[in-house]
Amino acid sequence: MKRPILLVALLAGALFGAWQSAADLPYTLSGEQELTLPDVTEYRQWPYMGTSMVPNDKNNGKAIFPGIHTVYISPRALRMRREKGVFPDGTIILMENHHVNLKEAESGFGYFTTGAMDLMAAVKDRRQFEGEGWGYYLFLDRDLKAGKKLASLQPSAACRSCHQVGAGEDQVFTQYYPSLKKEP
Repeated sequence: MKRPILLVALLAGALFGAWQSAADLPYTLSGEQELTLPDVTEYRQWPYMGTSMVPNDKNNGKAIFPGIHTVYISPRALRMRREKGVFPDGTIILMENHHVNLKEAESGFGYFTTGAMDLMAAVKDRRQFEGEGWGYYLFLDRDLKAGKKLASLQPSAACRSCHQVGAGEDQVFTQYYPSLKKEP
């Protein structure tokens, strides 16, 4: 009789341990689903996924997040993506959105950063978020400069609707960042 109880205890421990190793999460959520600001010196050591440029003037002044986008992913998430082809629970993808102005420089006309930056986060955790398990957060430049350390979960319509329709896979814009695509 003791064997089944021991087996159940071992299985429960293994499952909890697996979640904990998956939950060596590079983020902290409060009970209100607020995300604690990641440390810049830490996340900038994460794998770099790429850079894109979305100029407002080329979008009739209506770009959703105009600027230079620099994207990072948590190391464990990238390993799982490459090994198993999925974004596991615990994935966090961060995008720095550097504000820019069009200026003429010695090299010609170009887009140059203004010093302002927003930070966007996509967090996958199916136990925390509805649907496919993604939650989206936004740290605005003014909040970052004011020392704000928490961001509220964005409403579904604010982020998820675009991610569901336009993302290449699992609400991630893999089509724009080749290193996030599944390996054959």
